Amino acid sequence: MVAESRRLADMIPSRFLHLFVWPVLLTPLLLIGASGQTVSLPETEAIRLDTNLVVFDAQVIDGRTGEFVNGLRASDFILLDDGTRQEISHFSQDRLNLSMILLLDLSGSVSPVLQEIRAGALGALSRLKQTDEVSLMVFSSKTELIQDFTRDRRQIVDRIGQIEKTGVIGQGTSLFQAVNDAALQMGRRAGSANRRVIIVITDNVAWDYNSSGLGEQEVTRQILSSGSMVSGLVVEGALTRTERIFRRDRDGRDIYRRRMTIDPFIDLTGGEMLRANPAGVANQLARLVDHLRSRYSFGYTPKREGDTGGYHQIRLELTEQTARRLGAVTVRTRRGYRIGTP
Repeated sequence: MVAESRRLADMIPSRFLHLFVWPVLLTPLLLIGASGQTVSLPETEAIRLDTNLVVFDAQVIDGRTGEFVNGLRASDFILLDDGTRQEISHFSQDRLNLSMILLLDLSGSVSPVLQEIRAGALGALSRLKQTDEVSLMVFSSKTELIQDFTRDRRQIVDRIGQIEKTGVIGQGTSLFQAVNDAALQMGRRAGSANRRVIIVITDNVAWDYNSSGLGEQEVTRQILSSGSMVSGLVVEGALTRTERIFRRDRDGRDIYRRRMTIDPFIDLTGGEMLRANPAGVANQLARLVDHLRSRYSFGYTPKREGDTGGYHQIRLELTEQTARRLGAVTVRTRRGYRIGTP
């Protein structure tokens, strides 16, 4: 067992409150002034905000080429919160610091490629900014925190190399519990004003027998409360291909078991899923991290009256003029956020 590892049940309170709306201190941002002009602030100048700010990010994808659309401005977007148009007060691309959790599936299908993941991790993480932070978690039948948030990339790589010494490899796949635990870790430990992403490296083959574990709605609430985006790297091995053949068009449900995947959480939060064979894990992990840098960050203070608790829906779209100029594009972002207890 790695000395730094500890059970999530031992480190996370049984009831945890986190808001996706923070009073924050932001540094390298673009400030949208009253005139509507975007002003770039020096890296060293901080913006102190005395109000509650909703922060999220989005990708704009060219539907013809699949490439990401860069160089857009805040004025190219229309933002709605529960149907009410909002003023985008803060806008940037790859400027906010990032808090990332690498969540590794240690089931029998994924554990054989740990060395490939380790070999690719340093190159992938080197694409991050020096001020970004990374945490490492693993799971099979239980979840373990291997490394808390750190800016030391080599430390994460070294911890991956020590995973085989843990006692959780190949003992089932509690996928929903693991994603829930990662969201708890994110809410408890991540930088308050950082962009937040959970990257799940898994074969995406998991079953819950007799529906004994957490449900999708419970995990969804925790993810929304943590303000996290979920992305996935699906490692396709023999078990993945066999499961796909036998499942065919079934929804993965029967009276004895429930199929669990990361798909609904990726779709909900506007994340991305890439697939890789064992030999391509390193390259695809690097691509996934690179794509995080193509995302636009948005901040706004919601205009609403009355009770602000509960779930709120976000809708982000391009202005009519920008949509005509760009043609067929897709805006990928989270569907909403939650204020209050999960």
